[in-house]
Amino acid sequence: MKIKYSLLIQTNTISYMIFKNILVPYDATSFSSRAFQKALDIAKKDGSKITIFTVIEGEYSAVTGYSKINSQVIKKQQSAAKKFIYKLESAAKNSNVPMSVKIKQGTSIVKEIINVAKSRKSDLIVIGSHGRTGLNKLILGSVANGVAQQAKCSVMVVK
Repeated sequence: MKIKYSLLIQTNTISYMIFKNILVPYDATSFSSRAFQKALDIAKKDGSKITIFTVIEGEYSAVTGYSKINSQVIKKQQSAAKKFIYKLESAAKNSNVPMSVKIKQGTSIVKEIINVAKSRKSDLIVIGSHGRTGLNKLILGSVANGVAQQAKCSVMVVK
């Protein structure tokens, strides 16, 4: 059985971990932007690579739950996501940090984040403390909390 751990370095009284694969769930809120900036700082220091992950959701109804959306709406959301991710790519490139992007359609954001973290062998997830708000947030609970509880790797929640 192969077990992977992040490297823990201890020098006198200071200990820190070195992360190699950082996942940043991104939804274009100020919280996820701050999470990206924190991940970028860590990646510069540790020589890490960053994966930006965005989930495109269906429209939510408190009565029926998530509905399927047509391909036109999906294309529009993907185009919008690519526009705000372009700025992140520029920041990573200017900092000499390798970055990849994954955009996926789904309804269970926590499940999608956990699956991507596992498939990309992420050793750190850096997530904003709050995402999009609305009634569905009250019904579904906190994405950051769900990720922190279910992730097998380290999770940093950024305010």
